[in-house]
Amino acid sequence: MSKLVIFGATGQQGRSILETIHHDPTLSKQYSIRAITRDVSQRAAKEISSQGTETIQADIDDPASLPRALAHAHTVILITTTIYDEQLKSREYSQTKNVGDAAVAAGATRIIFSTAVHASKLWSGRAMDVFDSKAEAEAYLRTLPIKVSSFAPGMFMQNMTTMMAPRLGTDGTYSVAGVLGPDTKVPLIDAANDSGTYVAALLRDGEGVGDTTLYAATGLYSFSEIVGIISAASGKVIRYVRVPDDVYAGFMERDRGFRVVSMMRFFEEVGYFGPGTGELVERTRSIVKGRLTTFEEFADRYMTDLEACA
Repeated sequence: MSKLVIFGATGQQGRSILETIHHDPTLSKQYSIRAITRDVSQRAAKEISSQGTETIQADIDDPASLPRALAHAHTVILITTTIYDEQLKSREYSQTKNVGDAAVAAGATRIIFSTAVHASKLWSGRAMDVFDSKAEAEAYLRTLPIKVSSFAPGMFMQNMTTMMAPRLGTDGTYSVAGVLGPDTKVPLIDAANDSGTYVAALLRDGEGVGDTTLYAATGLYSFSEIVGIISAASGKVIRYVRVPDDVYAGFMERDRGFRVVSMMRFFEEVGYFGPGTGELVERTRSIVKGRLTTFEEFADRYMTDLEACA
């Protein structure tokens, strides 16, 4: 069996990838999984280990911890850590370089990277470092003597249960605030359940996806549609309220706020995956085997109790 090393194995994307491969009748025989986590004592790491999966403590910010993590690796799945601060780009580049260099030194054959489009190249040079950080890190990986594949996740459906969750107003109705026009569509992915479906497509032989970037989303939804779907699932009245950029940014810490607003502006003016976002999603769906979660299904499963989301 080939050794598959998953960095970020306890996160939403990593755990989905691990579980998908673990339960796939073909891939589970082709790959033995090694889960990498910063802290093997955390609950998620213990759960993974209890399933019989090899679990090793290592830190992608610490190159000295990586040789043991990557020993005998065949394929490496890399999910970097996105923190909305001034070191965002330098941190993700450094993390990716650390793992890429160590993977090559370990003799690994392939890296699968969770990426994003290079926004500044699509936006007349305007920077959007939340995406540019991953695109520039991927560009480094592609200079190395190793095969590189990538998947670009859409906006997480899980955001609608956390930072974008409906909030109860004094009038007894719920609202979702945002800076996008209500009819601007964004691609949504159930990251915790479906990320593995896309990576499985990259791992399977004969599916012809090879070095293709997979644009990972079930479909495109506007916020008008999103609040309508949550309303139907919860039985509550939910409105979408568009607010000025500075007001929305003020809901968060400064470094995070202006970066999130910049990201939303890119979605509206260019498209989440750039021009032709809808076509890129449909093309990916046409080559990915396995059922994907619609937002209607997600809302029915996780958003019937809005008080639990808020």
